[in-house]
Amino acid sequence: MIEISGFTFGVPELLLLVGFVLTFLIQLFYQVLMSIFTLSGKRKEKPVEYPSISIIIPSRNYEDNLRELIPSLLDQDYPDFEVVVVDDCSADGTEWYLAGLKLVSDKLKTSRIIQETDFPNALVITIGVRAASKEWLIFLNPLCRVGGKGWLKSYATGMHPETEAIFGFVKYSNAEGSMQKFFRYENFNSFMLYGSARYLSLPMPISDINIAYKREHFLNRKGFAAVLDARFSENELYINKISNRKNSTFLFDRSSVVSFSGDTDWQDGMNFKKKQLLIKKKFTMKQKLFLSINTLSRIAFDVIMIALLILSPWRFWVAGMWLFKIIHELIWGMVAQKRLGEKHLFPGILILRSVVPYVNGYLSFIQLFRRKNRKWK
Repeated sequence: MIEISGFTFGVPELLLLVGFVLTFLIQLFYQVLMSIFTLSGKRKEKPVEYPSISIIIPSRNYEDNLRELIPSLLDQDYPDFEVVVVDDCSADGTEWYLAGLKLVSDKLKTSRIIQETDFPNALVITIGVRAASKEWLIFLNPLCRVGGKGWLKSYATGMHPETEAIFGFVKYSNAEGSMQKFFRYENFNSFMLYGSARYLSLPMPISDINIAYKREHFLNRKGFAAVLDARFSENELYINKISNRKNSTFLFDRSSVVSFSGDTDWQDGMNFKKKQLLIKKKFTMKQKLFLSINTLSRIAFDVIMIALLILSPWRFWVAGMWLFKIIHELIWGMVAQKRLGEKHLFPGILILRSVVPYVNGYLSFIQLFRRKNRKWK
């Protein structure tokens, strides 16, 4: 037994209490970062300069989706922009639809790939960049939908002279399928966590959708030359390589959000998680440490809390600290979801945050025994 300030503790109990307080403080640190990230994203009232923008859309057999997306992009209320579609070996009517649309709009450019290559993702994006002629490049895919004519102007508010990388939010509330809620929860959670890492000079990409960077800098750095060993997700890895605290912007405004309208079944969900985990292997050691400490401390916090609630006479203090953490998480989380145009994420996302570390661990273990090449489009 150990006596401290008149209180007597068993050694196991004391170790559990110390571990609980330590993991609580670590989790509180991450939550404070996320709350600062939420509040700091407010748009400042100052004149906005509208740089020229190229919207690049790689597409393979998405004719029907392009018919929905392209007109809404060409109709943007923006002074200087273009839409560049790269037709990647499509076998549907994409080529003919784009050819007809080019006759009536001088803001549309197209390129066509007619043969498969070893680096399909890198090639299609590079061809789009080469075809573009504007200062900034925004990347979408045919399953994206924008919120109105002011989407591009809202996006441009993050394009400051010192900015090189921009991360926008993708909303999955319009998606369909059994994994729709999972995608919504996971994408929101990742955006908050990866965005808050910016304050430690560790901004990270969530996906290759609704991100932007400068064309000239991409060409000067010889494009994907430094990340071709990945064979997938070159765009995320490129923007991860160039971004830091000073040159990165996370757009925290529902007007700049794009919606994803595709299906989200079980296989999509598992592929999404596997891709995330594989991308993390290419992150810097500091980025990996930031993510690992958050995951491990969350697991430890939950496990130790349950043990103390069962075994310790301090269970009411433990429950009070847990309740404080949950209330704090709810407050900044609900503010964040409102600003990003999301709804009804809570309390489900709190359960997901406790479950996902175990899912990630299982998938990481499975990947150790799978060596085949992976390609995601």
